Amino acid sequence: MSTATDSALALERGFWEEGGPDFYRRTIAEGGLSVIEPMGAIPRDLAIQAAGSGDRWVDLQMTDVVANQITPDCVVLAYHARAKRASDGTPYTGSIASTYVRRDGAWQLALTCHQPWSPPEP
Repeated sequence: MSTATDSALALERGFWEEGGPDFYRRTIAEGGLSVIEPMGAIPRDLAIQAAGSGDRWVDLQMTDVVANQITPDCVVLAYHARAKRASDGTPYTGSIASTYVRRDGAWQLALTCHQPWSPPEP
């Protein structure tokens, strides 16, 4: 992996583990979009507002990670995620795809898509 893909992966983990409105404001690009089923398209401002709920994810597992630097200023990620809500342990599993762009030297999330994923039984 490259420095760019490592940076994008670190930010991606941050959305799960750090979160919070300040992190989202800093890290989601102007015009950025989240598509999370079943809610659909969520604009940047609404994502920042929702990040204020304070209910973070714990026990994050990112598997089957693919990280590609498409251009010097664009990285795409794809992976499967498993996590639990910190407040009540509600599980989450999803297939995630995220695109990061570099603006003014900083990596920012331009698009993320989450869809349900049913992992195979062990």
